[in-house]
Amino acid sequence: MDFVTFVEGPLLKIVFFIFFTGVFIRIVLFIFSIIKSGIHQENKISYFLKIFARSLAPFHMAVPKRPIYSLLRYIFHICLFVVPIWLGGHISFWEGSRFGWSWTALPYEWADRMTLLLLALAVFFLIRHLAIKDIRIRSSFADYLIIVIAALPFATGYFLTHGTLDEFSFFSDNIWTIHILSGEIMLITSVFLFCRTRMNERKCTGCASCVLTCPTGTLESEDIENLRIFNYTHYQCICCGSCINSCPEDAAELRHEISLRRFYQFFAKQEIRSVELQSCERCGSLFVPEPLMEKINKTFTDEYLGFCPDCRKINMGEYIKKISPWHHKSRQHI
Repeated sequence: MDFVTFVEGPLLKIVFFIFFTGVFIRIVLFIFSIIKSGIHQENKISYFLKIFARSLAPFHMAVPKRPIYSLLRYIFHICLFVVPIWLGGHISFWEGSRFGWSWTALPYEWADRMTLLLLALAVFFLIRHLAIKDIRIRSSFADYLIIVIAALPFATGYFLTHGTLDEFSFFSDNIWTIHILSGEIMLITSVFLFCRTRMNERKCTGCASCVLTCPTGTLESEDIENLRIFNYTHYQCICCGSCINSCPEDAAELRHEISLRRFYQFFAKQEIRSVELQSCERCGSLFVPEPLMEKINKTFTDEYLGFCPDCRKINMGEYIKKISPWHHKSRQHI
């Protein structure tokens, strides 16, 4: 069996098996995680319905903060799902299979336009990662690779149907195989692709506002000794963008990650951020993240800021007592 026959036959069957099995497992684990997160909710049914409804529109909470970028993401993902499912050529494949499935195809003009739109957005996202310094610093090789993997089946499919590269003998002879292989790579990658919360360490002050607004408890924080540790449970995340919307420092973001290890870590919590806590100048108890205090001190210089809430009350009581006229009268009598 040659390579082309293997790619178009046995490998394609293996890929579809892994894809559908992986998607099924991820859906089951997601449902179980959401049920687990709502155990202590008073109205469990209302909680489940609300969370599942919100999971159908990922990134929706980030729209007010990043409207243009959110819109472009939605357009990209709509094209990413609609074109492969409703393309006439792909439907013909399912009609000829042993399943005999068939459904109404998308007009070819629409498919072409959506394909070109997706490719244009893929180029835009790549340029965005390269041109904006703050994003470029935080981007990994996988961030670029994910965009290329998503765009490649659409590019090869467009070239195949329009004969764009027929003048090159290599592509004219192999573009069909390349298209199938790129689609197989995308399907396999999607099984192990996770969209998770990241925190920009240069911006994050450890205030934990993201934890307070997370609807499923995906984000948790815990103060251990002199550290505040942020943990993340990936199967519990609905990618709603609440962390992005609530973060006062614009430090939270949702980014894709390819990870075989994460797929098998069903209920594991991943540490995504830790910050040191500052101690109270009066009693020595740990009460505030150091990055947050450093930012506050750039604006305010009052002494009481270095005190924990309990010591502030004591300090304020002593201050009021000192400026009280009754305090001065009592000192005069002495």
